[in-house]
Amino acid sequence: MRHSPPRRGRRRAGEDGATAPVPDRLSALPDALLHRVLSRLKAWEVVRTCVLARRWRHLWASAPCVDLRIRAGSDGDGDDEAPEEFARFARRLFRGRDASAAVDTLRLRSSDADGAFDEDDARSWIRTAIKRKARFIHLIGHRNGLAVLEHAAFVSSHLKILKLSYAMLDGNLLRQLSSRCPSLEEMDLKDCLVTDNGVSSASLKTLTMVKCTFNVDFSVAAPNLVLLRCIKPIGKAPSFQNLGSLVAATIILDAYCFRDDFEDFSKDELDETTDDDEPDDARDDNDGYGKKRKRKAKPTVMSDDDDLDGDTDDDESDGVTDDDELDETSEDDSDDGKKRKRKAGAGYGFGLPQKIHRPGVYKDVQDYGSDIESDDDTFEYSDIANDCDVSSYDGICQSSGKDGSSRQVIGENSGSNDSKVLGGQNVLHSLSNATSLELLADAGEVILTRELKSCQSFRNLKTLSLGEWCMGDDFDNLIFFLQHSPNLERLFLELKLNLSIRKPLETGVKPKGRSFACKHLQMVKIKCSKDDVRVHKLAHLFRANGVSVEKIFVRRTGSAYLRGKKMMKDFARHELEFWGDD
Repeated sequence: MRHSPPRRGRRRAGEDGATAPVPDRLSALPDALLHRVLSRLKAWEVVRTCVLARRWRHLWASAPCVDLRIRAGSDGDGDDEAPEEFARFARRLFRGRDASAAVDTLRLRSSDADGAFDEDDARSWIRTAIKRKARFIHLIGHRNGLAVLEHAAFVSSHLKILKLSYAMLDGNLLRQLSSRCPSLEEMDLKDCLVTDNGVSSASLKTLTMVKCTFNVDFSVAAPNLVLLRCIKPIGKAPSFQNLGSLVAATIILDAYCFRDDFEDFSKDELDETTDDDEPDDARDDNDGYGKKRKRKAKPTVMSDDDDLDGDTDDDESDGVTDDDELDETSEDDSDDGKKRKRKAGAGYGFGLPQKIHRPGVYKDVQDYGSDIESDDDTFEYSDIANDCDVSSYDGICQSSGKDGSSRQVIGENSGSNDSKVLGGQNVLHSLSNATSLELLADAGEVILTRELKSCQSFRNLKTLSLGEWCMGDDFDNLIFFLQHSPNLERLFLELKLNLSIRKPLETGVKPKGRSFACKHLQMVKIKCSKDDVRVHKLAHLFRANGVSVEKIFVRRTGSAYLRGKKMMKDFARHELEFWGDD
């Protein structure tokens, strides 16, 4: 597509009727600001700016960001159409750049599905960028063809950030990154395959691993690591050692991911890549996953308005922004003297992108609809305390339905087998110095549970987020954390209800060994479904240990029973449609 240069002869009338040229305020901006603008464009769009004005003629040659990503599935329409001979364009681009200008950032795909360039081209561009003192490299592979990097190229004293998606990390590459990249501070791995035993880096400060597959025991040793995110590892769980500088960590485990028959069906619904398409300098305004945040990332696990939606099942979906702003219930001197409640946000944890799975609007003769769809605001516990009706709460965590039938309430369990859970050594022990922890897993989780009782204390811990794995056995794991976290200030709990015919949990609060002292605890926020009566047991537990009811907040979601019932009906209908009369 050809672009015509703007008209330069535009003039405006003055008071005496004479005309004067319109000043070009954009071109008057300093190079640094114009480079920031160019960093938000694809490489071929950057080159096209040379026709705008004389000031822009050579500006592209020193642009700090080279974005060579061709949009997957592009139909060729629009101003972002890539050049037809793409590999030739990229080679000429690097040759024509100002030799004294560093390639600060390189963003590219490992190859093009339509054959515009191949992996050899991509490796060549990476080598060139590293020779040009690249600070940040972002490489995106493909689901059906993992990117294989040339390990010999990764020898750099300038490389600071490495972001890989759908790539394979073998021993040669990991050793290069550990020993030949002394400035590497941030490594972000998504949907990668790791085939070696570990990484050891004295410079690494931030490590993110999202849905990465480990087919061998993998260990991370990083004495200066400050921020750790390990989201749903597949095959084996990583182990950790020497994390003495750690400030904040998110560990989200799904035992199903460790099973031999695991298959990630969610990827069938994704685009060609899970990565976003944001420009590099948007990292200043984003969390590294492409959605704008209100302030830069801080090493904290959860803000007061964060919704307890620990299911980061599609953490790469980039579909929902999250609120990092504090937005808790506050006092308001209104006429009625009541407290005004602010609506809770939708974020959880470090702001990892969430895909909110909302069931379709559905209403039938059983009148599900509104209750299934409901997603109430956050309340003070005192506002819902009366919901704990003796007639529907019988002391063994049973809830009665509208038809009078009894439904046993237990925590959600992924059905994992302990013998199948591999790896994950020294996880909690390595996190003991952190100030913020987010530890999410279903009931029956093994890796975190097996070493919890051997932990001494979490004396620096101020913000803690726990999932269903801490809600079983009369909340033993939860109480252990509370007993060994003397400086805890904020606690977030997520209950995942499972209505089952299995033996229900007892709900009486046992006095022996159930006491804890959290003198600094300012807030307890619980997320649960409307029909999860365990929230009342939790409230009783906290109140019995000196936590006032004013500090307890509850965010209630729709009925788990109705959601489950609807899901079973939808599944049965789908089976009938699929099999037909057969």
